[in-house]
Amino acid sequence: MPIDIVSVKVYNRTFREATLVNAVAATQDGEWVDIYGVHPLSLDISGITTATLQVRISNDLVKPADTSHERQAGTDITADSTVTIDAPYRWLKIRISAWASGTITVRMVGLGG
Repeated sequence: MPIDIVSVKVYNRTFREATLVNAVAATQDGEWVDIYGVHPLSLDISGITTATLQVRISNDLVKPADTSHERQAGTDITADSTVTIDAPYRWLKIRISAWASGTITVRMVGLGG
């Protein structure tokens, strides 16, 4: 199922919002989402008990296969946190590379797009 990115106008600025991972309790490769022109952006990661999550990025001209992991932004995430991406990228996905417990949700809010 494609990830739905919603545009919201606030004080004449456009923000883009999406739930990238919604209450997932398993490993998963993730789904690439087009974030071209959306930066900076923040990711709010919650629900990690015992799991490893990775923020993956790509500047490929075409959407990578969901099974492709491309490059990792930052390091492995093993606890609830926030991540800020302040560089422009074309594609982003959240990969849950290891999972033992927890129900993980990742929300994105970005400027522009």
